[in-house]
Amino acid sequence: MNPRRTIPPHVAAGIFEEAVREHALAVLSVRSGQSWLVFKSRFLECDPARAYFVLDYQPLDNDPLPELVPGQCVGVSFRHRNRKVLFDTVVEARGHYLLGDHLSVPAIRYRFPTTVTELQRRAYYRTPIPQTMSLLATVWPGGVTARNRIQGSALEVVSGTLVNISCGGALIRLNDSQTPGWSDDEFLGAEIHLSDGRPPVQVDARARGLRKGEFGSVCLAIQFLGLELSVEGRLALQRLAAAVQRIHRMALAAGNRDWPDRYPNE
Repeated sequence: MNPRRTIPPHVAAGIFEEAVREHALAVLSVRSGQSWLVFKSRFLECDPARAYFVLDYQPLDNDPLPELVPGQCVGVSFRHRNRKVLFDTVVEARGHYLLGDHLSVPAIRYRFPTTVTELQRRAYYRTPIPQTMSLLATVWPGGVTARNRIQGSALEVVSGTLVNISCGGALIRLNDSQTPGWSDDEFLGAEIHLSDGRPPVQVDARARGLRKGEFGSVCLAIQFLGLELSVEGRLALQRLAAAVQRIHRMALAAGNRDWPDRYPNE
């Protein structure tokens, strides 16, 4: 079964209407300079016939909201049953949404997407890398665009091998017990070998903390960012989905059925 598919418009309309009924929580990604900002919003309204939908614009957990302006591109993902829905959209207008006679909330109207991708939720669960496979990874600060600046510079670059991977992130066992001096949420670039006969995939990511690995090793958890917002990102996501499915089958064949949990904030 293909873990990734493009949803027909009439099916997407029904999924959005269900999201509005349930006030589903969406995760949004927006480019901010050379980095990414991620925030959460809830569905309030959709009108596929008039090609728009509305999300609230209120801070959750006291996290600051990015400033959004009409015309700005935003990546959106949300859960639908046992799948995850992803697409890119454009801010159309900011204002307030009337919830009742005397109650309104800040909200943003977005353009209804022309293309919607659906991924099986298991593609977002950590898939352990079989011991017979070694997938190399390199990570550096500043995102993918900083890759050309690391040559001959003092930027800290670390490398290692994957412990597990999903379409949302990865856990990397660092070589020689390296301990990078990065804070949680540090904006990173990552290059990951997927063993699919093609060059390594490069993605923007953010640090999600260090973990203790086996035999005193140090592991770095990363979360991928903005894959739904560009052609290159969607191609990378397609490769990641295929790799996760392939590794999932290999892990099952090796007798590893221990899938711990999802990546944070996915």
